[in-house]
Amino acid sequence: MRGAFVFDPNRCTGCQACELACSIENQLGPDRSWRSVLTFNERALPGVPLFHLSLACNHCEEPACMHSCPALAYERDAVTGAVLIRSELCIGCKYCSWACPYGAPQFEPDNGVMGTCTFCSHRLADGLKPACASLCPTGALDYAEVPAELLTAELEGFPQTDLGPSIRILPRNDRVEQREHPPTVIGAGEPRVEMPDETRGEPSIGLSSEWSLAGFTLLLALLFALLSAGVVGTLSVPAPFYMAIAGVAALLSLAHLGRPARAWRAILNRRRSPVSREVLGFGALSGLGSLSLALPAGEFATVAGWLGLGAGILALASADRVYQPVFQEGRPALHSGGVLLTGLYLAGLLAGLAWLAAPVGVFKLYRYVARHTAKPAAPKLAATRWPVATARLGLGFLVPGLAWAWTGIPLPIWAFAAALVGEAEDRAEFYAALEIVSPARQLRQDLEARLVDYEAGPEIRSIASASSS
Repeated sequence: MRGAFVFDPNRCTGCQACELACSIENQLGPDRSWRSVLTFNERALPGVPLFHLSLACNHCEEPACMHSCPALAYERDAVTGAVLIRSELCIGCKYCSWACPYGAPQFEPDNGVMGTCTFCSHRLADGLKPACASLCPTGALDYAEVPAELLTAELEGFPQTDLGPSIRILPRNDRVEQREHPPTVIGAGEPRVEMPDETRGEPSIGLSSEWSLAGFTLLLALLFALLSAGVVGTLSVPAPFYMAIAGVAALLSLAHLGRPARAWRAILNRRRSPVSREVLGFGALSGLGSLSLALPAGEFATVAGWLGLGAGILALASADRVYQPVFQEGRPALHSGGVLLTGLYLAGLLAGLAWLAAPVGVFKLYRYVARHTAKPAAPKLAATRWPVATARLGLGFLVPGLAWAWTGIPLPIWAFAAALVGEAEDRAEFYAALEIVSPARQLRQDLEARLVDYEAGPEIRSIASASSS
């Protein structure tokens, strides 16, 4: 038996009393709540059910927020089972909100830390139900001791995970009410339901919000390339120059944090968090790289350099892993703008390693062209798709390729600079492919999937049903 929320979508009217109760109980202010009421089919489209979903932190058995937190700021209450944030330990990196499929952790700009539902642990300790469950006027939201095998159920907008969320969702009545047809737009064929461009309340992530991380990861790849050239001996890299770039990269990484003074805590979750491994790898790459370039040529400098490169590989690979939960197109490593691929490509060009630059460059080119020809551009870059693609191909591949053919590698500085600009453009496209799959966005996607069938028409639907059976 586990203490859990119990939600009945058949009783929920979407009154938002649970949101208000949460806000008042936790003194969050009039515009904030750790619980959200979402609506499936908010516009009452015909042929599609309409219901509400009340969600907060589900205090999972295997919480993604806790596992992803590099600062070990999460803990579990031994009595209530609640997953709690210790605000005094939080660094405000927001990675827990990327990892949580329920949209529970919320960034608090005034404090620079994350906040989330506490399960009203103080009320549970006194034998009371959470405030949201106590004040639900229809009994749609409740709290009870529930057998583990009864927890969760399939419902649009509620992702099926192996996290073990502490919530039981009762079966929804599949009766569909017939309603008047909503406003439509006429296309080629049957009328199509007009859908809004965005869903209210969806958290966003992209270049505009994560510009500091975009700059940091690009400089991380550049540091790896510079150290590679220094170790191989194809380029004399001044140690002060290398350290200056490392310093700028460190400042950019700090700019992402709500609590930069606690940045040292980012290394504490080395076993589970890729962020911790990224930070450690970056630190070793910067320190050992600076030492290698500052020392006179010799065995010690060479060893320090190779160790720094090993740490750089760890940092590059970990940086790609950080973005796994919010990457739309599959594994980040397969994106042409992935940090690991970028670092290896730049290292090959700058260090004169044709055996490295050629295959990585060809793979990056293939992935870039395949992505642009196989599917529409990400909405955030749709308007500038082809100008950006032309610049990326010209600067990132054509100019370095021509310079390679004329002068060989390592490339001249101007050609390498063109390649770096091309990689920066590809990195911007990488961030355009990031998207937090929130419950609100999942509801929208599930609705759109329903509408595909609805818009096909009854004749086509009957044929599809017969063929599938």
